[in-house]
Order: sequence, then C-alpha cells, then structure tokens
Amino acid sequence: MGFLIIELLRRGAIATRFRVSGRTVICEESEELPAGDEAGLLQLLHSPSLRRENDTVILAVDPALLSCRETALPLTDKRKLREILPLELKGETACDTDDQIFDSIVRGNGTQLAVWGGKRELSARIELLQTAGIDPQGVTASLLAWRHLLPPDAAGGTFLVADPSGAAIYRDGELLFFRTFWSPEPMTDIRQTVMALELTEGVNVARVYLLGELAGMPIPAETGDVWMPLPVSTELEGVFGGDRRLALLRAGAWAIVRAARKGDLVNFRHGDLASASDSLRVRKKLFVSAFLAALALLIIFADLGLRYEFVRKDLDSLDKSIGTVYREIFPNRKKAMDEVGEVKSEIRKLSGISAGVPPLAVLKKLAEIKGNDILGFYETEIDGDQVRLKGDAATIQAVTDLKNRAGSLLNGVEVGEIKTKPDGSSSFSLRGTLKEGGR
Repeated sequence: MGFLIIELLRRGAIATRFRVSGRTVICEESEELPAGDEAGLLQLLHSPSLRRENDTVILAVDPALLSCRETALPLTDKRKLREILPLELKGETACDTDDQIFDSIVRGNGTQLAVWGGKRELSARIELLQTAGIDPQGVTASLLAWRHLLPPDAAGGTFLVADPSGAAIYRDGELLFFRTFWSPEPMTDIRQTVMALELTEGVNVARVYLLGELAGMPIPAETGDVWMPLPVSTELEGVFGGDRRLALLRAGAWAIVRAARKGDLVNFRHGDLASASDSLRVRKKLFVSAFLAALALLIIFADLGLRYEFVRKDLDSLDKSIGTVYREIFPNRKKAMDEVGEVKSEIRKLSGISAGVPPLAVLKKLAEIKGNDILGFYETEIDGDQVRLKGDAATIQAVTDLKNRAGSLLNGVEVGEIKTKPDGSSSFSLRGTLKEGGR
C-alpha cells in the first residue's frame, strides 16, 4: 500500500511515491519534469517502478487555480458545507458558482475557509492523468496541507510558509488565507505579503518558513532571523532517508499524505468531478445495501412461509382429530359436510340450549311416569320442546299405560310401531311436545 502524489505546477511536474507500512511512511521514488513536458510526464506515469496497483493517487494542482474566502456558517460537516457554499458565495466570486467546485477548511473558532476552483481547469488536469490510465482519488493543492509541516512552536502567533508557487499564512496553527506568486521573484512576493499583513491587518508575522527551492536560496539580510528554511523534524527527515535537502524539496507531497491519513485533506474530487472509483464504491455500497434489504425480506417471507406451513399442518391435524371423534360418536352416519357444526348441533340438542329446557328436569319427570311395567328407556332425545323416546316394555298394555301417563307431561303423545320380542316383551317408540308446565 502506498501514496502516489502527482504535482502539476507551473514550474513543472513532480511525481513522488510513498510506501506506507503501519505508521511508517517512506519516500521510495521522486521524479521531476520541467513545465510543458507532457510526453515525458505520460512516460513517467506509465513507469512500472512508480505505479503500484493499490496506491492511492492524489493530484496536487497549482494554487493559482484556486481561490479562498473566510465564511462563518454554523456547520462543521464538510459534506454539507460543500453543498451550501455555492449558494452562500453565489454572486460574490469572479465566476459563476455553478462552474466552480468547492471545499472548506473548518477552523476551531466556528469559521471556515472556503476554497474553490474552476471545474473546467481541474477537469483538464484530471483527464491528463486519465490518459495515462490513472484516475486520482483526490485533487488538492499542497499548500492547503502545510499545517502538518509547522513546528510545535507554531501553535501560537502568525506564521507564513512559502514555496515558489505561493504562501500560506497560519494563525494559531490554523490556515488564515493563502496567496499565489506570479512574479519570477518569489522572495519579493513574500516580502510584499508580510508588509501587507502588517499594514492592512495589523498582523506581525513571527516566522517565515521557506520550502522547496526557496529553502536553498539566499535569505535577504534585512529579514534577520525571521526568515528561515522550514525546520526539518526527525519524522520528516526519516521519511526521506535522512536527506534534509530532499525533505525540504518534497515536504509538500508528504504533507498531503499526512493530511489524507488524518482525514482532513481538502479534496475537490466530488460532485461533478467525482472519480469513477468513487462512483463504483458508492454503487457497491448501494448494491450491498440492496442485497441486505432483499436478504432481510427473503428471511421475513421465509419465516412467514414456515409459520403458515406449521399452522396449516396444525389445522390439518385438528381436522383429522375432529373427523376421528365424529366417527366415534356417530359410527353409522355418512361423512358430514361440516363435522364440527354437526357435533355442536348434537351437543346443543343434548343440552337443550336452543329452547332453554333443562334436560335433567325432563329426564326426572320421564323417570317418574315410567312405571314398573316399562323395562327401560334406551334412547332419549330432547330437541327444544320435542321429546322422543325408545324403550322396552313388559307387555303391549304397559306401552298403552305409559302413553296415558305421558299425557301429564307431553302434548300430542304418539306411540310408534310396537314390536314384540321372542321373550314376550315389546319395544316401542314414543314422541310428544313438552307442556309449558313440564319445562
């Protein structure tokens, strides 16, 4: 794993590769080409010694392509700031905000430094890398990450960090603003910047730190000990294998790597300039989310299906049990259309629920009128106020006597066919309607 930092500047192009192992960052290779040598740049970018398959590629553009302005929005979320800044700065930038891409640096005092660049200019440099088969994951400028180069004593006061492309002014460790250099004399530009801060802002610059080629140039005598090359920390020197000169020349690339690893890199590769790999990652995340949602639905439907199957089996088992009970109760009946309904009906008949007749009272009165000549009732059916009896009698006369006695309890007493048995007894059936007093 590593980082490939490609700097496309006015003075030339620089490609620097860093290898990352845990917390250790080592500069493996760095190449610089003069301005305008696009063929050489493409050849360099195709170099197998420079490119690795899993490298994070970050494009650093010249700060002259960028602009900045202080804002004070009640937000700290950079994603939301990217959406709001075009509206906030609409009509206040030199170009239409629809043609610009925005990012920001959030400060600790509740303000932000809004940074933006032209979509067309930044897109042209991205496409230059894409012709070499490289799709950078980030687009930034190195001076936006220079705060990672400040020595520990820069936490208080105002400090200026400069290289031939521009200067970044830091107050209390946070970026105040930046400006780019256009003249061939960057030392003059730095002096003018320091004077402008003192005259217009009343800010005295405590230190001026020089980077890149400026660190090796003679420092103006009148600056005293205020101007100096950037102090090279032990960590920075170790990244470049103890080569302090190379560390000063490529410190900007290392600052970008550090900002990316800490998650505070100013990155214009979003929105209309989003990389194909970012879009692919978003699609993959959406695909994973959709897959998980589909899987959840599948599990829910499978669970419902299993529940339905269990309930169906329970109902089938219950139906079979009801059928078995029905056949045991009524062995001589044909299969009913509604076995449960018939069983309930028979229970109601036996209980006399439909007419509100207490069956025990009726049976007691039947026992009272039975007499000694009636051998017994082997079937008694009470359906509402209708009573049907089947029994055995000692003689036919006993049946006639029972009919007469039943008149006290029943209306319309009728005796069915009387059959004489071989032993001389008779079987009979009797029916009638309960009188009001018999209920």
